Amino acid sequence: MLSSRGIEKPRKSLVNYLVLPAIIFVAAITQIPFLMTLILSFIRWNIKRPDLPVEFAGFDNYKFIFTDSKFYQVLLNSLVQAAVALALCTIFGFLLALVFNRAFKGIFIARSLIIIPYFVMESVVGIVWKTLILSPSFGINQVLASFFGMEPVAFFSSRLSLVTIIILIVWQWTPFLFMILLAGLQNLSEDVLESARIDGAYGLKMILYIKIPMIKHYFEVGMMFGLINILKVFGLVFVTTQGGPGVSSANLPYYVYRTAFYDWQMGRSAAIAVVTVAITLIIIQSFFNLIRRKQRGSTI
Repeated sequence: MLSSRGIEKPRKSLVNYLVLPAIIFVAAITQIPFLMTLILSFIRWNIKRPDLPVEFAGFDNYKFIFTDSKFYQVLLNSLVQAAVALALCTIFGFLLALVFNRAFKGIFIARSLIIIPYFVMESVVGIVWKTLILSPSFGINQVLASFFGMEPVAFFSSRLSLVTIIILIVWQWTPFLFMILLAGLQNLSEDVLESARIDGAYGLKMILYIKIPMIKHYFEVGMMFGLINILKVFGLVFVTTQGGPGVSSANLPYYVYRTAFYDWQMGRSAAIAVVTVAITLIIIQSFFNLIRRKQRGSTI
């Protein structure tokens, strides 16, 4: 008779063979393009000048990036954009989750309206806000300014451009955090909440000392995926400010596009893309390590 261990080994090897095609497919569609980008980052290639040779540039593209003041401005924009937008999305998402974590008439319609922005494409969000709402020429911005006898604010062509991009990101991604945190609140044990009420936990005390600690894993998951998505925002910048004025509202994904299709420097664009991936991985890993440290500290 075969032992249970003898049966488990063939099963494990069979599972490995079944998973192998999926691993190969995922590696092919993710790692091969990145490998090509990495190779391209060492090449000097101006696609608008076919008369110029495509030649090996070594680390010249990377040297140019790290000595270019625009790159550091764009990097700062990206970090500020991600940090501020993620914090606001988390705060507003949690507040909305608290409000809608109860039964009242029309709750399902209200929840559906709240999450609509999450399902709208970035480029569509940018176009709607730029033309119909914030346009100083014919949008709601102009109508309200005329009504109050004021000059309309140029949201997309002034120092407010980065702030405006952050506001649009918050508008679109707050529903994502809202859905995750609402799920966490709805999964709380009613017995635990009732025990807390008996012990005198009401209002703000209930939220700070009972609900937030009990759904901290939902916060971690929501913030992790929210950070990943906010770091790769491109469409909003492309259809609204195009990184301007100058690079005051550009982030790293848009700067990659701008270097490739405005400056026509494919090698530099690939180098920026590689650096962007590295910075993104460092940020995500640092965030993940911070979460794990807090988890270990709470279990000690």
